[in-house]
Amino acid sequence: MRAIELFAGAGGLGMGISHAGFSPATIIEWDKWCCDTLRENRVGGLIHHWPEPIEGDVRSVDFRKFEGKIELVSGGPPCQPFSLGGKHRAHTDARDMWPEAVRVIRETKPKAFIFENVKGLTRESFATYLSYIVLQLTHPDLAVLPEEDWEDHLRRLEQHHTRGGILNGLEYRVVYRVLNAADYGVPQKRERVVFVGFRSDLDIEWSFPKATHSLDAMLWDQIHGSYWDRHETPKVARVLSNKHMERANRLHEKPDSMPWST
Repeated sequence: MRAIELFAGAGGLGMGISHAGFSPATIIEWDKWCCDTLRENRVGGLIHHWPEPIEGDVRSVDFRKFEGKIELVSGGPPCQPFSLGGKHRAHTDARDMWPEAVRVIRETKPKAFIFENVKGLTRESFATYLSYIVLQLTHPDLAVLPEEDWEDHLRRLEQHHTRGGILNGLEYRVVYRVLNAADYGVPQKRERVVFVGFRSDLDIEWSFPKATHSLDAMLWDQIHGSYWDRHETPKVARVLSNKHMERANRLHEKPDSMPWST
């Protein structure tokens, strides 16, 4: 199965996509050091099946040659416009690449896509722009017009979306959710909002996988299990924070999930 990886960074998301059985047809990343990392990992055999990354601005790449040849588009558009540590400028930030992600969907018409971004995108202050992103991903053919600002485009998307039975053109069924990597066995508390879309003509039913690990299971293991002994933790260091101790005291039975990995 063929994929396109946008805003590849050092390749983390793309590697996960590869482990799921996809082979990248092209990889785009504009940061020199990230591209150097990708090249080193190609030579080292970690991602030997990946093509040479395109080091440059995604806005300069024409993806129309991939139309009908791609199963999946994935990537993490730059998070700075929405990050808690940034200036929170959203659509007014030149680094907002969501319109480019939508353009790639429009030009390639993949069967599915996966995009991820910082949890900050789901804050109340970005609620309207989040709706705008979702509607663009749902109806990528309804592109922004020359001289049309994003709010006018949003209204046009809303009108199109609410017409019901007379919709036409490229359409995706989109779901999104904030996920914590720790809840899936990764030894890092990393929350990201993940967008998944399937082309509507495929009639695919899908849902996010159930979490396999939890903080509650880790706390239970620390209070009642062998957590500290397994990690050979000195007794003087076997201390929970007040917040975690309060949470642990509310647990009356062992959780069904596995403990967070640490």
